[in-house]
Order: sequence, then structure tokens, then C-alpha cells
Amino acid sequence: MTAGERLQDALERFFALRQHGDDRLFRQRLNTLQAWQSERLYRTHRDILELPDNAPAVEFLFTDVYGGRDLTPVASEIRRALPKALKLLPDRVMATSASVLDTAVLTQVLDEHLAEQMGPALDQPLTEVAYAAAYRTQGRDDDRARQLLLISEIGVHIDKYVRSRMIQATFRMVRRPAHAAGFGSLYDFLDHGFGAMRPLHSVNDLLGRLAQRERVVMQRLLAGSRDPFKAPFHPASPTEH
Repeated sequence: MTAGERLQDALERFFALRQHGDDRLFRQRLNTLQAWQSERLYRTHRDILELPDNAPAVEFLFTDVYGGRDLTPVASEIRRALPKALKLLPDRVMATSASVLDTAVLTQVLDEHLAEQMGPALDQPLTEVAYAAAYRTQGRDDDRARQLLLISEIGVHIDKYVRSRMIQATFRMVRRPAHAAGFGSLYDFLDHGFGAMRPLHSVNDLLGRLAQRERVVMQRLLAGSRDPFKAPFHPASPTEH
């Protein structure tokens, strides 16, 4: 699919999410789950976050892409002004937009499904044991694997942007036209992400490392391993129970 087609597909899935309805209890449970997952990510990858150059990039990934951020303003703008955005923004920037939105929406889909499955269990403090049990029975292993592949894909796209002065210059030049055309939130969202990643020697290396760690966590959760979120992050052993 082209970047435009991927964005359109992601938008359709985003606006079909249950969180946009009037079920306040469900949204509360979803928020509880996402807050717990966000805290878990920060605990698991604390050593990476402690490196000054890494912190802004990891913050962007965990908060804006992987952490359940409310994307309604950005998604609404894309839906309204996608043709204009495709004309104004460089192709590689739009490809990055598609990867980021695709990852964020898939994350929301998986979170909603897990929240629906856990139900009343989210009305009380969430434990690692309860989370792991629900994760194992969710049955979305392929989607979980795809989620991690998409995170790696974001690293590839952003590296291409950061290393190209021409793309950076073109992106900066369209700031005012982008806001005037009605997709300023999208532009600012991307600009924030690019700025967070710029200090890194290789965005792909960092996101690839994070994705590999999360892949190990996923394998441990599915295998029912002890302490699935703790280092070291070597491939899970079949006997690790």
C-alpha cells in the first residue's frame, strides 16, 4: 500500500475503536490498563532511558506511539486534510506518518481487546500475574509480533529523514503551509518526534533494541515464565518456568 492508503486504513480502524463511544466504564478500564503498561515499559527499559541522548526518543515512543496517547486531534486532521498533506509533505515524511499511525492504532486495538477481556479485573489494582494470564489467553500473537515489526520500521524511516538534509529542509519549509492547510497538529506531532530522535546516532538501532527486548518479554509472557519483565533479555527458554 502507498503511504496515503496506509493512513486511510489506519484512520478507519482508529475511528472504529470502542473508546470513541459513550461507555465511560470501558474507557476507565482501558486507561487503567494503559497506565499500568506505560509504567511497566519505563521500569523494563530504565537503563536505556537513563542515557541522555536516548531519553527524548524513548519518551516519544512510549508516550505518543506505544503508550495510548489520545490521537484524536491528529487523526481528525489527517482524515480532513489527507490530500493536502500528501501534496505538501515529502514522501518519506508521509511514509513515516503512516508507520507511526499504523503502530499507534494497532497498539490501541490490542489494548482495547485486552481491556474487554479483563473486564472487572481492571476495577482493582492490576498485578503482573493477572496481566500475564490475560495476555496469554488473548490470542493476538501475530498482531503482537507485527506491532514490534512496525516499531522497527519507524526507526528505518526516521533514520532516512534525520540523515537527509534535503528532506529536513523541505519539511521545515512547509511548516506554515501545513498549519494554514489545516494539518498543523500532524506537522507538530511529526516535528516533535523527529526532534526527539535527532540526537541519536541511529534511531533504527535504538528502536530495534527496544523491539527485540519486547519480543523477549512477549515470548516469556506466552510461555508463562517467571519475572517476564526483568533483565537479562535473552530469548526465552522452553524450561524457564
